[in-house]
Amino acid sequence: MKLILIIAFFVVNVTASGYAKNNQYDSGYAVQSAYPPQSADLLTAIRQNGFTTFVDLIVKAGLEETFSANRPFVILAPTNEAFAAIDPAILAALLKDIYLLRDILRYHLVLFRQPCSLVSSIFVELPVNTALGEEVRFNVYRNKGPSFATEDITTANGVPLLRAIPTGKSIIYPIEKVLNPQDVSPNNTVVHFLRSNKDFSIFLSVFEVVLGLANNNFKARPKTTFVPTNAAFKALPPGVLDSIFADPEKLVVLLHTHIASGTFYAAGLTDGPLTVFSGATVDVDVSPSGITVGKAKIIRSDISLVEGVVHVSDSLVQAGPTYIERVNYLEVASHRIDDVHPPLPGFECTCRNFCSARENSELKGRVRKAGC
Repeated sequence: MKLILIIAFFVVNVTASGYAKNNQYDSGYAVQSAYPPQSADLLTAIRQNGFTTFVDLIVKAGLEETFSANRPFVILAPTNEAFAAIDPAILAALLKDIYLLRDILRYHLVLFRQPCSLVSSIFVELPVNTALGEEVRFNVYRNKGPSFATEDITTANGVPLLRAIPTGKSIIYPIEKVLNPQDVSPNNTVVHFLRSNKDFSIFLSVFEVVLGLANNNFKARPKTTFVPTNAAFKALPPGVLDSIFADPEKLVVLLHTHIASGTFYAAGLTDGPLTVFSGATVDVDVSPSGITVGKAKIIRSDISLVEGVVHVSDSLVQAGPTYIERVNYLEVASHRIDDVHPPLPGFECTCRNFCSARENSELKGRVRKAGC
């Protein structure tokens, strides 16, 4: 029954992997406190700021002392609405399992050896241990300034931190979702995610073939993976998919076109080009109607994994020319580019894309001579 509850809870919170409980409290921070007492009772401050469900659950779980220890904390406080969004039956069952409840609550308490100003100095990404012993991943997406005390966006496992509420030596950050302790656990990998979802079996096949060809290339992290559904592959013209699987080089290009370096949650994606592993760039478009990456619409976003994040798309990502292809295009003298360098199906690099990407007048002249 407990296993069923855990799986159900994690499905509601986007993704899941095998759950292993750690009942040790903060073994990595077993040092004597060098900080003065909190200027205000932390639980009182959390309650006064409206997080009443969070506090009630802390009390129910018997974690008052844990959340009142004399050290600087970062508290990721789910709003009342975040808890209300959990299926009532799952939440009711969760409340009956005091150990699971404690683990989930302790995952929202981040501990620091030094004052919490450390959090605002994060440059891009920082994984930090929680009181549970599992890591939470902070990402900062900024346009200016060294701190996220600006209008820029900071996330915890992809969930935006709404604002900062200083409380003594601690800081409370409201979030609109209850975090999953297994989001960035070592076993929650891209391969595990793909194998757990039958709708991604074709992309899994691509991943496993390429993984066998160049295993070391895919251990890099963090990274963002755009995963097309099986329906996206089946929508390709007849014979195209067979052609791709028949050519290892095409498989490598296909996979590399769907992976970018860095953890780009939806909150961190902005309009403009994004360089992918193939060396090409894909156009990102963010609008009120949604997000597209390389003309592929994101239909499910922010699936946290240990390597980074996954976004599910309804079609294959289309990229512009790679750096090597752009160099090769310079040598074109009397033929159309697409005739000399046929594009991979689904990854067409048209003359229009190429010309619009270059500002060099000499280059444009040489392309025009090629018949563009």
